[in-house]
Amino acid sequence: MITTLCYIEKDDKYLMLHRTKKEKDINAGKWLGVGGKLEKDESPEECLLREITEETGLIANSYDFRGIVIFNFNNDEPLYMYLYTCNDFSGQIRDCNEGDLKWIEKDEVLKLNLWEGDKIFLKLLRRRTKFFYLTLNYENDKLLSHYLEFKEEFTSFEVFVPEEYVEKIVEALAKYSLLNEGFYSDVYATMDVVGHWTTLQGANPFNGEIGKKSIAKEKLMKFRVKKDFKDLAYYLIKEAHPYEVPVINMY
Repeated sequence: MITTLCYIEKDDKYLMLHRTKKEKDINAGKWLGVGGKLEKDESPEECLLREITEETGLIANSYDFRGIVIFNFNNDEPLYMYLYTCNDFSGQIRDCNEGDLKWIEKDEVLKLNLWEGDKIFLKLLRRRTKFFYLTLNYENDKLLSHYLEFKEEFTSFEVFVPEEYVEKIVEALAKYSLLNEGFYSDVYATMDVVGHWTTLQGANPFNGEIGKKSIAKEKLMKFRVKKDFKDLAYYLIKEAHPYEVPVINMY
């Protein structure tokens, strides 16, 4: 099941919904943001905008997608919750048929009757952390365990290089742990390719002759580097690469 949940912000307060009116409500008595289940053929963003208007009367002019929360409750189907914040809205608040809406100071929110896991992601929202994935495992109202992972942004590299220089590039990048993936190091792939080029006047070729077409067997290296370190990786590859003008694709 896919749902949305949004915390609307104003004057250092969240608009909280005290779930007191809906029958057979798993959230009965709890305080939440606003949101609900996706309808047929609806995107999370469409669901978010619809639910905000239906539950509060407000219109969200813009919003921030902050994370995905995976809610595992007993043996039920997992619930995938798209989590948003919104501080740009218009309209007037109206009564909600699922509970009572109230602006609550952010410093007071954690004192409310919340799901224990909500306290974890509310703290992340307050700290303005980068996009996250949070898994919450419940047995009835008891939070048994949770797992938090932050989204990393990567730059992908393609490098065309003679086979005997692959290890030199790996060593250069490994010195700064740039090829690490979790508990693994030196993570990359290679493919056999054939390079074609014509060496022009003024070149100082590693391979080939001026004025002649050349063909050489090469390796195509593929790997990714955390985005913050892409420029360092590019420099290290150039330093380790034998070609005067190496082909290094970044995307």
